[in-house]
Amino acid sequence: MSDQLAVDHYLCRDIHGEAHIVHQDELVRRTSVYALLQDDSGIVLVRGGSRPDELWDLPGGGVEPGEELTEALGREVHEETGLQLVGKPVKVCEFIEYYFDIWSETGWESKRHYFRAAASGTPVWNGNDDDVAGVRCFAPPIPVEVLTPVARKIVAMADETMISSK
Repeated sequence: MSDQLAVDHYLCRDIHGEAHIVHQDELVRRTSVYALLQDDSGIVLVRGGSRPDELWDLPGGGVEPGEELTEALGREVHEETGLQLVGKPVKVCEFIEYYFDIWSETGWESKRHYFRAAASGTPVWNGNDDDVAGVRCFAPPIPVEVLTPVARKIVAMADETMISSK
């Protein structure tokens, strides 16, 4: 056995927590952006159309080839909420997630960038159930139980006063 290990397979968990081993050449790589979005009424969240639960998440999505991160953020926020970004978004964090989509049987490497941003306009949901099943503004503190696990962490990282854990 060689002393040097080749890292050519990745462990990807699916929505049920099951582990799948995926070769690096079979991973679909995607960069995405998400906004902890504040407007005059509070924090704007979306409910994902493909989620099996009723939890609320941060608006955002994939970065197109050649698109800057903040440009993609503005486009995704507008597509999902109807709002326009105001001022310069501030990066909260970034991470890489490996997951397995059970419906397409595909492993994903998702590099995610999270920003705190201000917005103007009126939140509007355009009925795109595949990506977004609803848009809602929450006045802080947001009940922790209505947020997706990742949204809970990002909101707490940005400002612990925005959530409550009754």
